[in-house]
Amino acid sequence: MWETPAPMTPRLLLLQIAALAFSLLGYLLLARGIFGTGKEVSLGQGATLASIAILYAWWLSPMAAATSGVRGALLALVVIDVLWVFLGQGVAGLALCALPLCPDFVPWGDAVRYGSVVFGAWAAWEARRSYRAMTGATQWAPAITALVIVVASFALQGTNAQLPPR
Repeated sequence: MWETPAPMTPRLLLLQIAALAFSLLGYLLLARGIFGTGKEVSLGQGATLASIAILYAWWLSPMAAATSGVRGALLALVVIDVLWVFLGQGVAGLALCALPLCPDFVPWGDAVRYGSVVFGAWAAWEARRSYRAMTGATQWAPAITALVIVVASFALQGTNAQLPPR
């Protein structure tokens, strides 16, 4: 049978770090022109980059809160891992590119897409297991905050990305 995990185990922390790293590398690759990181950055593109920075900075908050047993922090990690890493970087990246390998950013783009699928799903699974193993009330503010930040950033990205012609 499964052993009951602690709120933030070393394995969960390392998986969160891996998910964050693959996702951040993906956005650093994309930012090379898609979000106006050239000579000029519009207000919308700047807001998009700021929303991405806010998410990465805020991601550390539920990681820290989970170490002290805040049950809702684990839900926030599930939201970020599933929506931002697994779906946003992994599945969407694979859907927009030729499988099994993508000609963009070789070999880093492929490492990001496949790493985001693997570590996004694995980190979400571990965070969910830890959440279910904890007892007590769920604090919904961390998960709601994560959802709002992720959705706002996706909306800004969708309206401000300037994809190069193919």
